[in-house]
Parts: sequence; C-alpha cells; structure tokens
Amino acid sequence: MAGKYLIDLTDARFHVAGNEDVLAFVRRANPFAHSDLGSLLLELGKGVRGSRAYSPSFAQCAYVVLHTDAWLIFAIAFGQRGLAFRLTSASRTAALADGGVGASNVGPDWVSFDPWDPALPGAVQRARLERWCARASADAIQVT
Repeated sequence: MAGKYLIDLTDARFHVAGNEDVLAFVRRANPFAHSDLGSLLLELGKGVRGSRAYSPSFAQCAYVVLHTDAWLIFAIAFGQRGLAFRLTSASRTAALADGGVGASNVGPDWVSFDPWDPALPGAVQRARLERWCARASADAIQVT
C-alpha cells in the first residue's frame, strides 16, 4: 500500500449521491484510523441492524466506515479519536446538545463525538455512541 492514496483504493461502489463530502474528506486527508478506534466503530456497527463495515485496508489501519446496503456512508473512524456520524438536521441539533461537535472537516452533515471522553463513565459513553450510530443509520436509510 506504500505510495497509495486511500481514495484510490476505496471501493468504487461508494461513489454514489450523498457520499461526496466524505469522499472529498478521504481525498484531502488520506485518513488512517488507530486500530482501537476502528475496532470501536466495528463493534458499534454490529449493534445496528443492516449496517455494513468497510475499510480499504483493515491490515494497514486505513479509515473505517459504516454504510447502508445502498453504499451510503453514515459513520467514519479516522485518526486516533476521529469518530463522526452523518445526521439529518433535526438529529444534528440533538447530537450537538448531547456533546457532539460539528465535524465540518468531514462535511456539513457530520457530527463527531470523543470516543473516550474522560468526563463520562464508560457505560454512559458507550450508550451515547451506540445511540448516535443507530440514529445515523436510520437517518441514512430514510435518504436511500
């Protein structure tokens, strides 16, 4: 994988309407994901009915996404703490009130959460991430 840009390794089926912002982020940032963060997103995805996981290279710790059957990406893990969900306007407002932060680096519809917020007990943090992952999936399914 040396010398490769992750956008060039990304499955072409992701080039669908709705993924433009996240694919532009991948093109700009060439994001890798710490294995702990990628594993966390994979675990969150297991709890969301119908979600699918993808990485251009799990072995090389490339970014990790969750997507619908229609290939619409609704969650992404990148870096050491980058965990973001695509949400509708109403959901974004609620997510921002619940400790989320706008992830404009990914796109205008994205909200990030600290995956290991030291101010929250682990069970509370995990429940919050599960809730927003499920909400992002439901929002994406409404779009497709």
